[in-house]
Amino acid sequence: MRTSRTSQDTAKLVQALSPPARTRSALRSFALNAAVPAAQFDQSLSDDESSLSSVNTVDIEDIVEPPAKRRKAAVDSAKKASKVVTAGDAQGRQSRRSTRTGIKDEPEETKEPLKTRRSAIKSEPGSKEVQQKARRAPARKLKSPDGSYRMEPPSNWETIYSTVKKMREENPTAPVDTMGCAELYWRASSARDRRYHILTALMLSSQTKDTVTAVAMHRLHTELGQDGTEVTVKSEDPDEPAVKTEDSKDSTLNLENILAVSPERLNHLIGTVGFHNNKTKYIKAAALILRDQHDSDIPSTPEGLMKLPGVGPKMAYLCMSAAWGKHLGIGVDVHVHRITNLWGWHKTKNPEETRMALESWLPHDKWHEINKLLVGLGQTVCLPVGRRCNQCDLAGTKLCKSEVKGLVTKGKKTGHVQIRIFRYAWLLRPCTLDLRYEKHRTVRQIGNIQCNRFHGYMPPGRMPWLIVRHIDCRHPRLPTQLFAVSRAMREQAGAIFFRMTRFSIKLDTVAQFRLFRSATAWGVHHIRSLHVDMGPAYNRYLGLGVGIHSRVMKTWTRFCQAAAEGMPSLRHFSLKCRVRDFEVACKMMVAMDPFPLLSNCAIHMMTSVDEDIRRVIKRAAWRVTGTLPDNMPVFPYLRLPKEIQLMVLEALLTDRSDPYLASAENDNGIVTFQDRLNDRHVVFPLTCCENCSPVGAMCFCHSRQTSFSTSCKCFSSPLPYFLVSRGFYEDARRIFFSKNHFAFLEEDPEFMMRFWHYIPTQSFMRIRQLSFKFPLSYRMPYRPGKLVDHSTLLPWLILLRFIREHFDLPRLSLTIVDLGTKNAFAGNTTEYRIKFMRKLLKSFVELRGLRNFRVYLADDRMYEQIAEGAVLGRRSRSRDNLPFVG
Repeated sequence: MRTSRTSQDTAKLVQALSPPARTRSALRSFALNAAVPAAQFDQSLSDDESSLSSVNTVDIEDIVEPPAKRRKAAVDSAKKASKVVTAGDAQGRQSRRSTRTGIKDEPEETKEPLKTRRSAIKSEPGSKEVQQKARRAPARKLKSPDGSYRMEPPSNWETIYSTVKKMREENPTAPVDTMGCAELYWRASSARDRRYHILTALMLSSQTKDTVTAVAMHRLHTELGQDGTEVTVKSEDPDEPAVKTEDSKDSTLNLENILAVSPERLNHLIGTVGFHNNKTKYIKAAALILRDQHDSDIPSTPEGLMKLPGVGPKMAYLCMSAAWGKHLGIGVDVHVHRITNLWGWHKTKNPEETRMALESWLPHDKWHEINKLLVGLGQTVCLPVGRRCNQCDLAGTKLCKSEVKGLVTKGKKTGHVQIRIFRYAWLLRPCTLDLRYEKHRTVRQIGNIQCNRFHGYMPPGRMPWLIVRHIDCRHPRLPTQLFAVSRAMREQAGAIFFRMTRFSIKLDTVAQFRLFRSATAWGVHHIRSLHVDMGPAYNRYLGLGVGIHSRVMKTWTRFCQAAAEGMPSLRHFSLKCRVRDFEVACKMMVAMDPFPLLSNCAIHMMTSVDEDIRRVIKRAAWRVTGTLPDNMPVFPYLRLPKEIQLMVLEALLTDRSDPYLASAENDNGIVTFQDRLNDRHVVFPLTCCENCSPVGAMCFCHSRQTSFSTSCKCFSSPLPYFLVSRGFYEDARRIFFSKNHFAFLEEDPEFMMRFWHYIPTQSFMRIRQLSFKFPLSYRMPYRPGKLVDHSTLLPWLILLRFIREHFDLPRLSLTIVDLGTKNAFAGNTTEYRIKFMRKLLKSFVELRGLRNFRVYLADDRMYEQIAEGAVLGRRSRSRDNLPFVG
């Protein structure tokens, strides 16, 4: 039936003013993983009830005070309440009463799963809460097995300390770095007066900024005089700094002048510092004590200093460190107290408690520097109000407990955005910049000749080397107009340009050297990567004669001197010069003595091999990079655990690339048996490891050329690792022969036996992978294929017998690859080749029991599975692509 509007409003008003039903079943909405129906939210947020939500209603529970022990007597009260309930109410509330009785009757069964669930959540190994608590554990007291107690330092305190120390060293711009109390003494004064200056500065610095303290100390150094002395007030020059440099005259701040000056005059001189009235009294009273009890000098103990008026523990310990050089305690001020509590190192209420907490676990060698370290951090980054977490190196590391998460990445995108803008404007290039070609480049030119001269898909021609990957640079000329926008843009963009660009220059004449100096004079101190080509011109070799030889040598000497004086940021350097005379090489390397300390260095002399010259340039590269064996510290290899020793040996013996392999098949951990002293054919050029050139200008790999690079990763003989000791020999042999993949790149078995003649049988037993690669055969009409006869296969039969007797066949995987024939003008060349390979593969039946046997035939793919089945005794899947074998 329809009701009136008045009755509806009255019902709503009564419903709003009446107290809601308070039952235990309402706690379900607060339970873990409780599902609340959507209708409940709609009802609580309806417009009808929102208008009466602010009405002042009085609940009975707000008037009547609940019993003290309601939880324990809840069961009895529930039973008593059930007797008063009427029959109709009992029928409607039967479900709620049963629910209440169930909760009260079984409290242990209800609470235990919740506790177990919470403990399971907290003890989850991958949970974020557990990691943060383990990472931010404060300093704590632990009991030793002998009954004594020791302080355990906070977790990760060394990482936090080293990060902040590195950040402060890179940006020492805090006021405490230049105007701290330890820096405000007068340099020309005596030792006793300097100690008094430090004590006075500490007394003035209480509740005062360092900049204000520095101004007050300068006035005491220059204007302090006896009573009635007229002080000349000089007009300030706006161009002069606020704190002037010290003159050679003595300071007026000493104990005698402090005793003689009137309190009013002293108060006027230090009027800018905080609490200057009290500090005037303290300074005058302390001066009397120093004169009468300490022979006009400051006390040499913290206790004596703390007896002076106005001197507390912080000033006493700081004065002991700065004045006497004795680090007997930590000077803790508000910055140290605040920051260490922000990091979660401890929970202290005042600086004195912080000092005792730090001294209980902090190493003694850090007691002196921690004050200046954290005071500077608190003055520049970790401010008391408005912390700049975006400028702190601890941001994003989850080491700082009080890090402001929203400010982590706000201030770190500026440099990255600038670099992206400069790259978009082609100010920064991915290739090496040769200054000789920039003047010939047009504004709209796309592509560059010197950038595309080494293309990955172009034939190598007559070059003996092939660099695998090269960037196809397409960029216009340098936008030098950016440097003319303003002085600030010139300094900012120039610093990034010179620091991130890899330069390449040719200095075979004095004019080229002058051009380089004039072009880079304003930013040469920012250059980090540089490649120098000394020529000489016309494909000559540098000698000791006159003419072009003397000019090149003079230019090189002048460049070395310029690098030592004007290139302090140079870290990656490479040199190319055609030299085949040993004396000339020595003379050039001697000229590099004043070079700055480099990170990587590479030197190339000629394309042929000269071991004498290579030893000279190798020692020179080691000297300029600071890695000479004579100066290098001894690596404690034998003190490492055995597992770590084997990991180090594995990295040294397997993480090497072979330049004698093709670029598509070159991989680490592959050792090939071949004659490396023979000249490489032009069709199969050597490949570069791509790590040898610090600048990326050319290849400096040492194989078959007189060159050396400190960053080259090409494969070299592991013989030195086998000659250290007997134990070292056993470890190196086990790793080298079991972890590497050995391959023969020739088809002559007699050549293979010559390699194996000097290897012991125990080393053969550790080889796990062995490959035979038959190279691509170029057959001419006058050079037909091999005939299949017993004399041809006899050396192979001897080799197979050697493998069966000296190798561990159940653990050996054998691979055979035949690249087939090419340019077979004679019609029977390929046929002879197929017959020869089939006859040879049939002889491999003697090696039954191999762990794996794979055959790849370029001209006879159908016979692959037949040959594998004859050795392994089972059919295998066919393969479409040839595998690695070099």
